Amino acid sequence: MFQFKQFTIHQDNCAMKVTEIACLQGAYTPIETSAKTLLDIGSGTGLLSLMLAQRFSHIEIDAIEIDEQSFHQGKENIQASPFSANINCLQADVTQYLFTKKYDFIVVNPPFFENQLKSSNAIKNKAWHSTELTLEKLIIVIKNNLAHHGSCSILLPIERKNDLEQLITTNNLFLNQCLLIQPNEKLQVKYFIALISFHANEPIFEELIIKEKGVYTARTNTLFKDFYLKL
Repeated sequence: MFQFKQFTIHQDNCAMKVTEIACLQGAYTPIETSAKTLLDIGSGTGLLSLMLAQRFSHIEIDAIEIDEQSFHQGKENIQASPFSANINCLQADVTQYLFTKKYDFIVVNPPFFENQLKSSNAIKNKAWHSTELTLEKLIIVIKNNLAHHGSCSILLPIERKNDLEQLITTNNLFLNQCLLIQPNEKLQVKYFIALISFHANEPIFEELIIKEKGVYTARTNTLFKDFYLKL
């Protein structure tokens, strides 16, 4: 169980657990005030939907999850929160589901790994490895369901940055903003959060060090303070 200031995440039935980097995506992701609809792809525990519902109370969120156990636990987390009226839970394969609208914003924390050694746990493999939802398929899903004026936030390990840039170029999407993330001052950039859309501009690059000397940096503290109990 992970207790936040305004909601609780139970995760014993979910392969993809709450991680600091996922919390960072939920706390950082910039969304225009004009956005009214949001799609959370692979919603899992409901973490991103709940964080974004807390930050943007005017947005209606559709949270889609393919895994049955994760779907039910995520739905329970959402229904027990103060934000349940703003979040609609869907159990379906996002590559097959026929959405009835285009979304002003899409958020996704996809499987990190492709063509790498897997564990013996099939559910964990589905959560962490892109065997069913490859990055290529994901970009097509985003392209097909994002409104022309919309944007998408995607979290990936830095090793996938070139792959992402090639795929969005192929699909007439553009990188607008990129947060490069270092776990601490001694390590190199390990993750990035990209903001992509159909509109080209000069990309804005930012850097964030999560911790220095074992404690959150001022910026990390600012991002997490509305969510973490001890901040």
